[in-house]
Amino acid sequence: MVAKNIKKGIASLNRYIDIQFLVKFIGLFLLFYYLNQLFVQLTLPGSKWYNEFFANNLNYINWLTASLTHTSGYIAEMLGVSNYINDHSILSTVSNKGVHVKWECIGLGIYSFWLAFILAHKMNAGRKLIFSVGGILVMWLLNCFRIALLLYAIVHDLKTWKKSWKFIGDINHHDLYNYVCYILIIGMIYLYYRKTSKKTPATAEAE
Repeated sequence: MVAKNIKKGIASLNRYIDIQFLVKFIGLFLLFYYLNQLFVQLTLPGSKWYNEFFANNLNYINWLTASLTHTSGYIAEMLGVSNYINDHSILSTVSNKGVHVKWECIGLGIYSFWLAFILAHKMNAGRKLIFSVGGILVMWLLNCFRIALLLYAIVHDLKTWKKSWKFIGDINHHDLYNYVCYILIIGMIYLYYRKTSKKTPATAEAE
């Protein structure tokens, strides 16, 4: 009797909320989020669980950081700011001004959210790959522009862009990047649902 009532309750909820998707989404987000946190602890010198093998061979945190600093450096050069990379995570200028890209700045939480959303949906592997990679690339590129603009602001002493100064209430450039990314994610989710809703039920099931 209890089991029947539970099934009825779940069926009623499913009319308004996709319970299966929600459970998968939350589970995947937590998995990705805490895996990233674990890898940070394994690869960050001085951390409790630091492991030299992971730090030297499987350090995707450093790879992602380096991709951001190098690409941001090219963008900054196009803006007229000469720069060089110091220890893969510091974008410096000849005047000894620079931006230190720490692991908290590379967007791991936002990437985890987007990947969890896409992978929780029912679609073929090819479409999941396109949406996953496409969304992450857009957010990664946005971060590159943020870092390049921050370096430009520091060199030209545009104080409103520095993290220690607030320029919209209590919002700084780091917060602004996160807000823009989540707005972008909402936009991509809208486009995803708009695109998939045009398909017939038969087509959707086939995928």
